[in-house]
Amino acid sequence: MTATSETIAEWTLRELVDRMRRPRYRCGGGVAACIAVAQAAALADLVRRAAQRAIDPALSAELSAAFAETIDRALTQANRDRSVLHQLLDTLRHNSVAEQSVVEQATIVPLETADLGLQLLEKLAHLAPQVPAFAASDLEAAKALARAAIQAALAMARANLPLLSADRASQLSEEITTRFAKLDAAA
Repeated sequence: MTATSETIAEWTLRELVDRMRRPRYRCGGGVAACIAVAQAAALADLVRRAAQRAIDPALSAELSAAFAETIDRALTQANRDRSVLHQLLDTLRHNSVAEQSVVEQATIVPLETADLGLQLLEKLAHLAPQVPAFAASDLEAAKALARAAIQAALAMARANLPLLSADRASQLSEEITTRFAKLDAAA
């Protein structure tokens, strides 16, 4: 088993893609969701820069900081996701029933990724009215990546529900449904 101590942000793009193909690196859909959030935030900042003349300077500064923070949080979240997946798979390998605390973490971390994506979509809505025509496609790509990341993260969370107690699974299922509703409501 490969250690999870190295950070995903240290990998080259080729290493990330190659490692996602191999089970031993434990970079599944949750990590992909986190990377997609980071990419969406990076594209959003590109669009913000392209539209800088049309944007109020205070809004531009706020969005710049928000997008940079989202990138950092998403990359940190990718490592957290990888770590909890590592713990979950190790627990399942050694026991027929996973420890509830481990399963809960493996469910909550993707929910947090979905929340990060939803927050990003809100920021994109503030940016959208200011975007020049030549940058509109990049903004649409950022929205698509954010939406796909949210859907992927929620799928990862939902996959763990059968491993939880019925009561806790029901609670977390409601949280997943709430986030899907927020995603549907986002423009």
